[in-house]
Amino acid sequence: MSRHHLSPTSARKSSRWFVVLCALLIATVSGCNKTPQEAVIGRWYNGDMSLRFRPNGTVVWNSPQGLAQGRYVFVGSVPRWATENTTIRVRLDVLRKGQAIQPMFDLQLVGSDRMRVHPAAQAQTRATNRLQAVLRRAQSESETATTSAISALSNR
Repeated sequence: MSRHHLSPTSARKSSRWFVVLCALLIATVSGCNKTPQEAVIGRWYNGDMSLRFRPNGTVVWNSPQGLAQGRYVFVGSVPRWATENTTIRVRLDVLRKGQAIQPMFDLQLVGSDRMRVHPAAQAQTRATNRLQAVLRRAQSESETATTSAISALSNR
């Protein structure tokens, strides 16, 4: 039975390569993760409402109550990385029909393409509980425009 033995120099080289490969793997995997701030960027929608978070801190919120535009800010502690079921609190500082409003929502990321939106716990009432929704991430601008047009036609 023959055994292969590595010289001390070969063993050091092998362990260095192993460390380098592990470091590259960790860097690659962690580089794929997004912060919650990055994960919410984009357009999210369902048949009743849409939210569009832009990287510059602006938001467009369209709901049955009308179109609202303004800014958004994250409230409280925000985890370093977004993972399945990460929940973050966001406050919208928006104008709707000339009136300034500041709704707060808890956003829960459900995978990479779904987000659960519900009023922040301290702001919940029987009326606001109806605002809970699951939104889908739009792949493109035309997807949400097409979906909105189909919803409008089906409501006639």
